[in-house]
Formats: sequence, structure tokens, C-alpha cells
Amino acid sequence: MNALSPFDAIRVDLAADRIRELVRETPLADLAVDPGDAGCEVELRLKLECLQETGSFKARGASNQIALLDEEGRAAGVVATSSGNHGQALAWAAARAGVPATIFMPANAYPNKVEACRSYGAEVVLLPTREEAERACAERVAAGAVLVHPYDAARTVEGAGTVGLEIARAWPEVDVVVLPVGGGGLIAGSALALRRELGERVRIVGVEPEGAPTMSLGVAAGKPVDLTEITTDVQGLCPLNAGELNVRIAGAVVDRVLTLPDASIFRAQERLVNEGGWVVEPAGAAATALVLSGGLPSEWTTGLDRPLRVCAVVSGGNPAPDQLEAVRSRAGGVGA
Repeated sequence: MNALSPFDAIRVDLAADRIRELVRETPLADLAVDPGDAGCEVELRLKLECLQETGSFKARGASNQIALLDEEGRAAGVVATSSGNHGQALAWAAARAGVPATIFMPANAYPNKVEACRSYGAEVVLLPTREEAERACAERVAAGAVLVHPYDAARTVEGAGTVGLEIARAWPEVDVVVLPVGGGGLIAGSALALRRELGERVRIVGVEPEGAPTMSLGVAAGKPVDLTEITTDVQGLCPLNAGELNVRIAGAVVDRVLTLPDASIFRAQERLVNEGGWVVEPAGAAATALVLSGGLPSEWTTGLDRPLRVCAVVSGGNPAPDQLEAVRSRAGGVGA
């Protein structure tokens, strides 16, 4: 059986049509890479989802979810648990559609993301931990609200996958696509779109922090694995587990899921901010960090008589203001 067949019902192409007027088709931008850093000659293009509505790719999945609500769901309102970007995107998409939204957030969420959710009119409920936020959200769902899961839902995956679809159509010659991984919705949907558009020749790689290897553990086990400890400071890439649907998709169609230390991710963020001039949060720099730190498998360049064509997805641009200011203050001392 074709590896894609079990996921035929997940139609990224239809989601793209559905949300075309709601979200932006973000650009690809070149970033020069020293072959000594990357370990090979690389032509690197960045998919700038930091320029997306609400500052992250999450606007895509949220828009697709809201567009597919029935009248009963619209009246009941939507809820989600989020450390920020999904909550912000859902609040925005719900407000545009006139749907009530409640976002359950852990107390350590960036304050700017909390305020962004509120600015779109959503009710924000802050809980001491992510686990408590999840429980409170589940109680609201049991009372009748519609859960819009940030990553483990087919409609979210469809919307997120439009990132991969845009890459495939804008740069069909791409050899490798690198995506950050938290719960896995972005890589799951994008991998399906990339495989359907470009086939087996394109390599698809996920990157997650060493301190929150949710997808690595999930793919190895063949099912979601709850983390017993989270030690990364890269907020946005540290859910309790990777989604069940996303683990199945990644296990079937993703080539590699690799981990990086936080330091490599923060260094990449510094380069994107200070050299590229983009506002990028740490999680948004993880895919770029893999390339800049020489993490691409060396065998993928064997026999090539040209640079390896690599696209890295810059997934979000909502850093905490004080963290961004600290990054900018180090301009001139950035290394990859």
C-alpha cells in the first residue's frame, strides 16, 4: 500500500482553496550559508511564516478549522490549550468569523502572546501549568464547546500543510525541506503535501529541541509518548507529546527527525534577527539552526555537482519583547 493512502482524507489542496483569502502566501528568502558551517554547499531559502497573519503558520490551521464549523459549533464557541501562537491564531480567526473563543494558557506563556489573544476578543484562562490548562480545556469541551486542537486534528494538519504545498509549488526543484517540530501538525501536513506534489525525491526533516524530543520518541515507539521532563527553553516546541495523527504521518513519510541543543537554536535566531532583519522567535529558528550547525545528513550531497537546495521553514515571529531586545543587543557578535 502507498504510504500516503491511509491519509487520503487529509486534503491539503482543499484547505488551500478554503483559506486562500484569509491567510498570506509567505515568501521564500535567500540566506547565505558558509559551507564550513553547513558541512556542504547549500542553497538555502527560508519560508517566512514569521510574516504570516498573527505572526505564525498557526493562522492556517485555525482558519481551516473555523471555516469548517457548522452552525451548532459556531454557536457553542471554540476552545484550545496553547502557549501562545495557536491561541493567538485561533482568537484571530474566530473573531473574523464572529465565533466566541476561549484560550487556556500556562502561566509561563509569553505575556505578549497572552495580550494578543485578548486583543482579538478571546477569553484567556491562565493556569499554573500546561497540564492544568489541558484539564481545564477538556472540562469546557465536555460542557459543549468545540475543541480546536493546536496540532493533533486533521483539519489543523490540513491547514498547516499549506506551508508545504506553497513550498512545492514555488520551488519544485527543492531537495530538502526542514521544519520545526512541536506537536507535529506543521511537519505532518507539509510532508503530505510535499510527497503528493514532489514524490519521494524530496527529503523531509523535522527538528526539535533535545530537551523536548516528542516526535523522536513518538516515531520510535509508533505512538505518542508523554514527556516525563521538559528541559528546553524554546517555548512553542515543547508540548507534552506529539499528536497521535502526526506521529503516524511522520513515521510513514518523514525522512528524519533530528534534535538540536537550545544553544544552536538561539544562535540561529540571532542570525535571522540581526543579519536577516526579521522578527523571529526561538522556535521559528529551529529549522534554520539545523542547516547552520551542519546537521544535514552528509550522504544527501553525495554525487551532487551543485549546491544542495534546502528550504527551512521559519515558523513564527512572536518572541517575548525582552528576549528580542536581548538578541538585538548582541548584533555583531553572532555566529552560526
